[in-house]
Amino acid sequence: MNNMQRELTVTVRDSQGKGPARRLRQSGLIPGVLYGGGKDHLKISVDPRVLRKAMDPDRKLNTYFKLSVEGEGGASVEDAIIADHQIDAVHMELIHVDFLRVDPKTEIVTKIPVEYTGRAAGVLAGGKLLTYRRFVKIAACPGDVPVALNVDVSPLAADQTLRLEACSVPKVRFLEDPRVALAYVAPPKAKKVEEKDDKKKKKAAKK
Repeated sequence: MNNMQRELTVTVRDSQGKGPARRLRQSGLIPGVLYGGGKDHLKISVDPRVLRKAMDPDRKLNTYFKLSVEGEGGASVEDAIIADHQIDAVHMELIHVDFLRVDPKTEIVTKIPVEYTGRAAGVLAGGKLLTYRRFVKIAACPGDVPVALNVDVSPLAADQTLRLEACSVPKVRFLEDPRVALAYVAPPKAKKVEEKDDKKKKKAAKK
């Protein structure tokens, strides 16, 4: 499913510094910045409640925005993504957000979560599934950023590893070593003990 743009209105602000930022938060807004695209940096204010509602519920911070930027000279429209943000460690609330202007036809670099689905054949045989990556780094145009990398582990037998090179997502480039392991099925313990005993027997036979 395409990463459809979500609309959000932000306002240009003139003040900066800790004092004005604190007063802005007390009024229910948070400070932010809009930059990139060969244009000037703009200091903006955002309503965090409106921002949360505007976010794609699945993509969250990977939401592709159509920003309506309101200022003294009128309003302008910008294609943007969230480049950075700050969370209050005590209240777990958003306290600052940076937006990056983007070109719909130019790739951006971001991370997407890895979602493991299915039950591995090796697990059904008594093995244990081990997963190694929660996120992978990708490059894609803003409208093509997927919700997640869906990994089906069903075909994995005991002692088999699933690597990134076996996965693909349309219009997405992985920016990771293709040999990186995503999942592995550890063999049943009984099988491990048997293999260990076999090795001992072979060593004894050689003596």
